[in-house]
Amino acid sequence: MVDGCGATLSKMILFVLNALVWVVSIALIALGAYVLANQGKYAGVFGTNTNTLVIVCGTVLGVGCLIFLTAFCGCCGAMKESSCLLKMYIGILVILILVEVIGGILALVFRGSIRTFLSEQMQTQVTKSYGKKDQEAVTTFLDGFQEGQSCCGVENYTDYLGSAFQKANPEKFVPLSCCKDQSVETCNDASGDDIADPDLIFSGPKQGCLPILVNFFEDNFLYIGAAALALVAFEILASIFACCVIGGIKRGEYE
Repeated sequence: MVDGCGATLSKMILFVLNALVWVVSIALIALGAYVLANQGKYAGVFGTNTNTLVIVCGTVLGVGCLIFLTAFCGCCGAMKESSCLLKMYIGILVILILVEVIGGILALVFRGSIRTFLSEQMQTQVTKSYGKKDQEAVTTFLDGFQEGQSCCGVENYTDYLGSAFQKANPEKFVPLSCCKDQSVETCNDASGDDIADPDLIFSGPKQGCLPILVNFFEDNFLYIGAAALALVAFEILASIFACCVIGGIKRGEYE
């Protein structure tokens, strides 16, 4: 299968590819470690349950370490012309390809659960976290999203009724970021159990933030899938080059 491969060229290409992947793995490990060490800054974005942040950071660190190990086997196997390391490299790539294919299938199966997950997270952020001093990340995120996307609340502005923000600011019904024109000081004033003037805020039937967020994920689902396919193709290509190098070692082309 490997007869006719340019063994020397395959060795160089394999080393360069894995050197680049090595840099990416180090960046992932650094990112995961940094966020984990500064949980206070980012925990709010994932809701009040900090386990979500730990899981995300743990996953990033785990993936980074696995990629680091894989690239190490590829680089060292190519440079030292070690069949053992290269076989280990190919074995890890095969496992990764299988995991990615299974993950892709599961993503398609549970694609409909995206809305439920995002809804639960946003409801928690809007009703329990927004406006609290220890939840500045949530407040900044929601303010930026509501202003940028011209939306308010999860499904609509009434999601703020009885929220932590409203309890702390009984004269206001929604945050200022829900206002169409924030220079109008009374734009978010409350009137009993409702907004004083709905026309001054993003109160339309389609101006909840959840549909916008869900549409973003659904619209980019194909791009995510294409990126995953490109990654699988890269791994298959790397496996082929590794086979070429192993073939060259067996034929004594590096001696």
